[in-house]
Amino acid sequence: MDKIFYNTRVYTLAEPGAWASAFLVRDGRIAALGTRDSLEAVAYRPRYIDLGGNFTYPGFTDAHVHLIGLGLQLQSLQLQGLSLAEVLGKVKASAEQAPAGSWIIGRGFNFNNWPEGRPHKAWLDEVAPLAPVALTAKDGHLMWVNSAALQACGITSETPNPKHGLIERDSSGETTGLLMENAISLVAGKIPPPSPKLREKAIKDAVDLFHSYGIVAVHDMGDEHALSALQQYREGRDLTLKVWLAIPAASLSHAKGMGIRGGFGDRFLRVGAVKDFADGALGARTAWMLDPYEGEGGYGLPTLSLEELSALVREANRWGLPVAVHAIGDAGNRAVLDALAAHGDKGLRNRIEHVQLLNSADIPRLAELNIVASMQPIQCPQDRYMADRYWGGRSRWAYPFQSLLRQGTHLAFGSDAPVEEADVLKGMYSAVARKRWDEPETEPWYGEEAVSMWDALRAFTYGGAYAAGEEDYRGVLAPGMLADFTVLTQDILAAGSPEILKETRVAATFVEGECVYER
Repeated sequence: MDKIFYNTRVYTLAEPGAWASAFLVRDGRIAALGTRDSLEAVAYRPRYIDLGGNFTYPGFTDAHVHLIGLGLQLQSLQLQGLSLAEVLGKVKASAEQAPAGSWIIGRGFNFNNWPEGRPHKAWLDEVAPLAPVALTAKDGHLMWVNSAALQACGITSETPNPKHGLIERDSSGETTGLLMENAISLVAGKIPPPSPKLREKAIKDAVDLFHSYGIVAVHDMGDEHALSALQQYREGRDLTLKVWLAIPAASLSHAKGMGIRGGFGDRFLRVGAVKDFADGALGARTAWMLDPYEGEGGYGLPTLSLEELSALVREANRWGLPVAVHAIGDAGNRAVLDALAAHGDKGLRNRIEHVQLLNSADIPRLAELNIVASMQPIQCPQDRYMADRYWGGRSRWAYPFQSLLRQGTHLAFGSDAPVEEADVLKGMYSAVARKRWDEPETEPWYGEEAVSMWDALRAFTYGGAYAAGEEDYRGVLAPGMLADFTVLTQDILAAGSPEILKETRVAATFVEGECVYER
C-alpha cells in the first residue's frame, strides 16, 4: 500500500534549501515528493499519514556506538557525573544486596572532576570488602577494581604489565587498583559473561533508546560476540535498526577464513570494517602525544606498534575490509595517517575513530587519503576543560570540524555511546555551538571550528551513510532512497541559533516507511 505523508516540511538534505510539503512512500522507499494533491495523482490506494505540522529530515545515523555495551550498561551501576562519595555509596548499596560470588559492575565515573584525585583500591575495599568490584571509567580506557577483584584475577604486585597495557603501582610497587588499556582485559576476561537472555534484553533496550533519539542506523564498534548476538536477536524478533558492524582486529583471521569481506550481510546487519586502537584516551592520559602532557608530563601510550598498525592496514585492505582505527592524541592520529598513506587502499572507506587532536600539519591528510573522520561532537565541549588543562594551546586543533570540512574531509558524526549520550540533538548542539548543553552563557570553545546546522545534520545523516558505503540508497530523502526519516518538532535549519535544539523533540522515527518510535 502506498503511503502519503503530509502536513510537514520535509528537508531532503540532497542540496541546500530543497524541501517539499508531502512525500509518497512505496515499498519502503521514497517514490516522489511534492504536495499532497500532486502525489494523490500518482499514488495507488494511498494511506494518508498526517505528520502534525512537524518537520521531517533523513533518519539519523550514529557512526560510533557500542550497542550491546550500551544496553548492558543500562542494567549496571550508572556512574556518570557522580562524585566519589556518590560512586562509593552506589557500590556499597550494591555490595550489601549482591548474592555471594557475584561481581559488582559499573561504568561512567570521571575522576578528573574529583578533588580527592586518582581512585585507589582501598576506597572500594572499605565499602565492598568481599565482592569483586570492576568500575570502568567514562572513556572506557581505565578500570578501577578492588582487592577482591585483583585476587579473583590473580593480579599481584609481581604481575607484569601486558603488552600495550599498564597495571598502576605506587612508589613501593604495590598495585593501586587502576588498570589501563590492554591491562583491562586481565579483569574483563574473568567477569562472567552476560547470559543470552540478558544480552537479548540489552540489544532491545539499546535499539529502543536509539529510535527515541531519531536514530535509524548505527555503526557498532562491537566485540567478538556482537555479530552472533545480533544474528540471534534478529532470528527471534525484528531488527528495526540498521547495524553496520566493525569486527575486532583479533577476529580478522577468522573472517578471512570464512570469506567475510566488507559489506557482508544485508542492509539491516552488515560487516563493514576492522576495528583496532592506536592509543588510549585523554581522561586516563593514555592518548599518545607528540609532546608531553602539560603539568604531568608523559606522552601517553601507543596500543599498537607502527609495525603492527601497518600490518593491520595492509592485511585488512587487501582483503577488501576498511579499517576503523581509534586515535585520540596527535601522535596516535599521525601514526594511523602514516600507516594508511603507506599501505591503505584509497578506494575503501578507511576511517579514523575520534580524531580528537591533530597536529595542524596533518589536517589536510585525511581528505588527501580519502579517510573518513568518524567524530563524536558531544565529546568536544565535555572535554574542553580537561583538554585545556592537559593539552594547553594544542587544543586549538582539538575536534577541528570546520578545518577538516574546508579540506574536503568526509565527516561522519556519532556519540560513542555509552561513553556519551546518544542524543543526536545534543551532538548537533556541540558541533554548532562548541559549548556544553547546560552552559549556554559560556564562550564557544575555539568557535572557529564550529559548523553550520546544515553541516551538522549532513554529518549525522549522509555522512554516516557515506562512511558505510550506503549513500546510494540512504542518507538523503529523494526518489528511490529508503524511507528512513526522523520527524522533529522544530524547523532547526531555519533557526538562527543552535539554542532551538533545546526546544526540539523527536516526534517520530520511521524505518522504511514504518513507525518505530512515536513520542
